[in-house]
Amino acid sequence: MPVYSLDFSENLIRAAQAVNDNGDDSVDAMRTVLYLSLLSCEISLKALLEKAGMPITEIRNRSHNLERLLMDLGRCEVEEEVANGVRKWVPAMRIRSKVITINEAQLTIGDFLEGESQGASRYPNEVRYGEHLYHYPPEASLNAASTILHWAREKWDIIRFP
Repeated sequence: MPVYSLDFSENLIRAAQAVNDNGDDSVDAMRTVLYLSLLSCEISLKALLEKAGMPITEIRNRSHNLERLLMDLGRCEVEEEVANGVRKWVPAMRIRSKVITINEAQLTIGDFLEGESQGASRYPNEVRYGEHLYHYPPEASLNAASTILHWAREKWDIIRFP
């Protein structure tokens, strides 16, 4: 039985969406949406790595480091159609370039997951606690989590470590 679940990731997104839809624009509501969205991203990435064959102990050693999980995913391959009827194994790192749009601005999944290196609050502690919250807007985090989950489901049966 798998340790990490895409269904759990999806439930986290639903919970975050419910808080977001409530219309509460308090810092606590923003923290909740951001935290649940980032947790969903973490679980989706870990589920993909587990599916690809990465040992659970290695996955656990990454803790909550989204940037490192993304780098690990970059060591994997997914099968994609590269020309009419021609399928090849390509780097799973392509997920980095997936674009999310929020309020007419665009951001890549790679930039979102590497936000801490650009000054965003460190996940999970600085997202949950502290005086200040510096991160992308809640809608962007929901969009990122949904995009990663969708990509994970799409690539679920065609991911591997080469």
